[in-house]
Amino acid sequence: MRYFSFLLPLGLLLTGCEPTPDADAPAMPPAFFDLGGYMQGQIDSLANNSVLVEKTIELNGTVESHEMADINFANDLRVFREADINKPAWIEKYAADTQRLSGSHLIIRYTALDSSLQTRSLLVDQDRGQVRRVEIVRRTGTVLSDGRHELWYEAAKGYSVRTVQENRFGDDVDASIEVRWK
Repeated sequence: MRYFSFLLPLGLLLTGCEPTPDADAPAMPPAFFDLGGYMQGQIDSLANNSVLVEKTIELNGTVESHEMADINFANDLRVFREADINKPAWIEKYAADTQRLSGSHLIIRYTALDSSLQTRSLLVDQDRGQVRRVEIVRRTGTVLSDGRHELWYEAAKGYSVRTVQENRFGDDVDASIEVRWK
């Protein structure tokens, strides 16, 4: 019994000990550009600065344009955040190609290697560590339709979303939303 009373606390001590995470250890860097984090930062900045915008919507040739001060950027830019490819399971599913245009001007293009992925390509244009432009091509659709989204975001100008959808039954859709900062 004395032997057991010695082993029980020792066993609990050994199995209960875990190395404490080092608070100073750097976090793993993202495998790809952190589109979700970048877009959330843009959404927060736009919402805090009460940006006045001109929003133009075109649907199958019909155009409507409005100046707006109370736009819901989180809702409008959700499609950009949903295109984020920075997931551990996708490390081998995208090819990255980096072009250095000048000293600090880089263009990074991620291209899907797996045909089942919705985000087909992501282009990030950076100069001096600041993102100038993001371009995304996403495949969309269902059993009844095939489509694609073309997304552009320019921090200094605004953004646009274009959707082209071919429907098996019914009319095809060609729509775009363009938002420009005023």
